[in-house]
Amino acid sequence: MSFIAIDLDGTLLNGQNEISEENRKAIQYAQEQGFEVVISTGRAHFDAQTICNKAGISPYIIGTNGATIHSKDGKMLSSIPISKECVGSILKWLDERDFYYEVFTDKAIYSLKKKREHFYHEIQHLKIASLDSNQKKIAAEAERQFDQFGYVLVENYPDILKQEEEVFNIVVCSFDQKKLAEGWNRFDMVDELMVVSSGDHNIEITNKSASKGNALEKMALLMNGSLEKSMAIGDSNNDLSMFRKVGYSVAMENAKDDIKAVCTTTTLKNYDNGVAHAIYRFTENFALQK
Repeated sequence: MSFIAIDLDGTLLNGQNEISEENRKAIQYAQEQGFEVVISTGRAHFDAQTICNKAGISPYIIGTNGATIHSKDGKMLSSIPISKECVGSILKWLDERDFYYEVFTDKAIYSLKKKREHFYHEIQHLKIASLDSNQKKIAAEAERQFDQFGYVLVENYPDILKQEEEVFNIVVCSFDQKKLAEGWNRFDMVDELMVVSSGDHNIEITNKSASKGNALEKMALLMNGSLEKSMAIGDSNNDLSMFRKVGYSVAMENAKDDIKAVCTTTTLKNYDNGVAHAIYRFTENFALQK
């Protein structure tokens, strides 16, 4: 069995945060050809599943940057949470430095109401300011983050710690690159943690054992699959771990040059149905090899 692992934001999703008809047809074609399609995302499983259901597809889902794996029918197959003690220290540090952050469990995305409102107003201000195209793109990416399904707004971070739910991912946001770098350096030093990024406005914190690549490798072991004959498609830093695990890695045209440099090839942009283009090219080449 071979896999096709696909990132969501900046990859499978278009500018309307949807899976296009062209990409949907390509995914179904790959499944008909015997490939196991896997959505591999930093989003929570329930959010990714909502998007897939709307498009009429039922793939396996690697969620929260590899901290969870769910079957096609939504059953959790694997989970790697951040320890309760570590979550508490992370949120305390972030709160003291006035970061906006989102805490992902398997039931909800927890966010502080006032900090969310402040970050949203910051986005709106940037949208009307005199910025270059790259800065406007970053603001637009941050705004699309608010389209996720499953937000629960609370008053303060102890309200999050009271929940009887395991935490799988903490997304930290800021348009201040120096401030983001400070957060990256702080948590990258913690043995238990892994720090990646899915955009220029964020860092994402998971358990060190959790990554998209490790989750894909675990799926291959569980299903007796071959990663050597598998493909991964993505656009960001948090996709690097799965690029390293597969035989055929594809960067989106809208990815940065350092992401493209580590991949086998590049496909079209996300809003030009780059996933469909990559799938048809890969399945055709794979068929010729058999």
